[in-house]
Amino acid sequence: MECRKEGKGVKKSGNLGGTHLHLYYCAWTNESRAWREGASALRHGLAKQITYVGYRSGELPEAQTREEGQLIYRIGAAPVVPGSSRWLRAASLPRWWRACLRDIDLANVDLIVAHSLAALPVALALKRRAGVGLVYDAHELETERAGWSWGIRRIARFFEKRLIRRCDHTFVVSDAIKDWYLNAYPGLAITTVRNIADTKVVSEASSLRKTLKIATETLVYTYCGAITRERGLEELVDVFCDIGSEYALVLVGDGPALDELKSRANGAGNIYFHQAVPVERLVNLISGADVGVFVTASASLSYRYCLPNKVFEYAAAKLPMLLGDGPELLRFAQEYPAVRTVASNRAALREAITTWACDEIRAARSAIQYTPPTWRDEEHLLINVFKDVQSKYA
Repeated sequence: MECRKEGKGVKKSGNLGGTHLHLYYCAWTNESRAWREGASALRHGLAKQITYVGYRSGELPEAQTREEGQLIYRIGAAPVVPGSSRWLRAASLPRWWRACLRDIDLANVDLIVAHSLAALPVALALKRRAGVGLVYDAHELETERAGWSWGIRRIARFFEKRLIRRCDHTFVVSDAIKDWYLNAYPGLAITTVRNIADTKVVSEASSLRKTLKIATETLVYTYCGAITRERGLEELVDVFCDIGSEYALVLVGDGPALDELKSRANGAGNIYFHQAVPVERLVNLISGADVGVFVTASASLSYRYCLPNKVFEYAAAKLPMLLGDGPELLRFAQEYPAVRTVASNRAALREAITTWACDEIRAARSAIQYTPPTWRDEEHLLINVFKDVQSKYA
């Protein structure tokens, strides 16, 4: 598959092993789940090429080779800037849909994957045009996202209800979200494919404390991932501003709430911000902390039912964890040997942090005997669905 403006379409093969087309309303800068899916399809011989299509953004190239057999195309006008009204961002969607319908050559496409509800309408139009299968990969509980107003949720529910059954299969990232979808859409063809990274065993000393100049005796909590609102980060920053220098918080990542959190920290000497690092370096970096933390403050069902990849990254780094009380996190806590679960309010966080003694945490860490799952343990679920859907249309 090439974009039409390149003028290089090829004839459709009619067999397994053509192109997988991944559509996502994003700039394709750090979409690790989709990239893992693409790499798995290549490795198992289900595709010869993976093409990721998103929107134009800043100085990013319109066409980019990510790895061998994987291409990124950024087409259509860039949406409004991050942080703008969600209504304005939603209003820019049709321009991207038109660009996809105009510029994407479907000649050799064997399978389409829509990442998020925003990509689903145009993915269905391309499915009909190409006569191929479509998988809807819901990266979260799509209609119940954090920060969405009642009006946006209502529109999202309207569209998803009418579109989801036209897909050949749906992926979700946790069993709690799967149960929600099956209750909302009985009989839906759906599979849980957890968002688990390919992590490597820590093989060298972490540079975290040295880089940030944190003393050995300081108890370090770390969060890794997107720095956005409603992830409990405001509450964490407030608590660490108030509990003293024997505790430190390290936030690893970037996102639209980064400047706000830095301002909220107000120069506190025990709160640190570390730039995002590639996933292949992340586990080694966070292994220099003492506790991994994820306690979302959002009331949205999407966050309530989530099982984020960061818990598996914390596990790969052999970190004890402080986690929220969502059903998937509680289920994980039953299996992992060093977890405390806590409500998301500041008082509960402060008590959990200040009553978990440093000696207890470090002793628990040294005793952890747990091998976290990896993407290779999960990908067979994805591959089986891809095979079935492609075979249906071959």
